[in-house]
Order: sequence, then structure tokens, then C-alpha cells
Amino acid sequence: MKTILTLLVIFFLQGESKLTIEKQWVRVSAEGTNTAFFFDIVNQTNKADTLYDVKSEVAEITEIHESYKIDGKMGMRKIQNIVIPANSTFNLKPRSYHIMLIGLNKDINANEEVELTLFFKQAGEVKIKGFARTM
Repeated sequence: MKTILTLLVIFFLQGESKLTIEKQWVRVSAEGTNTAFFFDIVNQTNKADTLYDVKSEVAEITEIHESYKIDGKMGMRKIQNIVIPANSTFNLKPRSYHIMLIGLNKDINANEEVELTLFFKQAGEVKIKGFARTM
């Protein structure tokens, strides 16, 4: 009986899904300016999760942003969080949702790796790295 119970636990733990980050990259930019970080959040769990904070050592301010269009004019604004529904992928991409890095404290050159820390309500703290490239 103990062996069967152990095998069941192992089976369910192996099949347990998770939240992952894919296709991460950051736009090339110069010290003192702003740039954006992009990636896909893949939520393979049966529960929605919420990205509620972001941190980076390369910028004075790091925020979750969305792009919008009003009366034909494009703009960006800070948002409090992004909800990633269960069993879905949420895309952060140019001219859409993204992570804004404001007041860079160094140049970000092509092919340079940049680290970002994401904070989720369910998944907790997730550190990611993305390579810099031009749009």
C-alpha cells in the first residue's frame, strides 16, 4: 500500500504544471534613457496568477506598462498588475503590455544580457534574463 501511495504522489508531482517565462528580450538603449523588456508568461497551472511587481538593477524605476490608443494618439501608462489566466499565455510585446525600465544607469548594448525579477501572487519571485536587441 505504501508503495502504491508513493507512486501516486510521484505521478502527480511529475504532472504538476507551472508558470514559465519564454522569449524574453530587452530593447537596446543608452544610459539615462528608457527602454522596455518583453517576454511571454506561460501559465500551465489550473489557477490564474498575477504579476504585481518588477525589479531591475539597470534602471532607477521599473514598472509594468501598457500601450493604448485614444483619438488616434498612442501612449503608455503604468498599470498595477497583469492577470494571467489559468492554462494560457500572456504576451508582453512592443506597442502592447511591457516592462518599462526608466532612467537606465548604464548603456544596454546589443547581445548584452539583462536581468529582471518578476513577482507573482502564486509563483512568487521569478528571476529572468533576456538579451538586448534592436526592434
